[in-house]
Amino acid sequence: MPPLRQLQSDLQKYLVGEASDIADAIVDAPPLPIEARLGIYRNAYQIRLIEALDDTYPVLHAVLGDDEFAALGEAFVAAQPSVHRSIRWYGGELAHFLAHHPPYAEQPIFAELARLEWTLAEVFDAADAEPQPRTALAAVDPAAWGDLHFELHPSLRRLHLQWNTAAVWQAMSRDAAPPDPSCAEQPAPWLLWRQGLQNYFRCMTADEAAALDCALRGATFGEICAALREWLPEEEIPLRAASLLATWADSGIIVAIH
Repeated sequence: MPPLRQLQSDLQKYLVGEASDIADAIVDAPPLPIEARLGIYRNAYQIRLIEALDDTYPVLHAVLGDDEFAALGEAFVAAQPSVHRSIRWYGGELAHFLAHHPPYAEQPIFAELARLEWTLAEVFDAADAEPQPRTALAAVDPAAWGDLHFELHPSLRRLHLQWNTAAVWQAMSRDAAPPDPSCAEQPAPWLLWRQGLQNYFRCMTADEAAALDCALRGATFGEICAALREWLPEEEIPLRAASLLATWADSGIIVAIH
């Protein structure tokens, strides 16, 4: 009899569809033949992975319907065995799979919807931090503003969406009829974050996205202002930058001011 570790490895290989000698270690005991008994475990493994996909992608499931989502799950599990110790992280590659495999690739909104749902799951599971209120900004010496830089909430994520994916997600989440898919000429920047136990997301203007990306890179307030020159006249920049900081503070995404 092979050692336990070898048995575990052989069973794992069988479950994910790789060549395996596990059948040689199974006692042939009627009424079920060895292949049928092993098949129970393989099917249970596949079903559990598809259930994990359903947990993360409920709106995509609702859009596709039960039969099509099950078919998608079977195809994805066959192409993408789990490589994570925790099943929570299974399915992160689904958006890429949808974007590159027919018939799903023929509807690009499916991949965007999967990317949105996965990112929302990341946002919810991210670490927490205590936000700084707007009054913390007001307390800073005006002479020090140019050198300020900001630490943002660990849950914050950025996406670019070209389809009306968010509107579809919101409608389906309310059990309402979703709008017909529509594609914009250019992808739009979106901000996703968590405040308390509630996820939020919204579309951003191009100048806000540029300012936020600067802040995420650790830029100072002065450098954020400099980045806004591409969109605004010089005299409007300080007020716009300060207004963005106030909005971020009210949203709970500024957690430290250095």
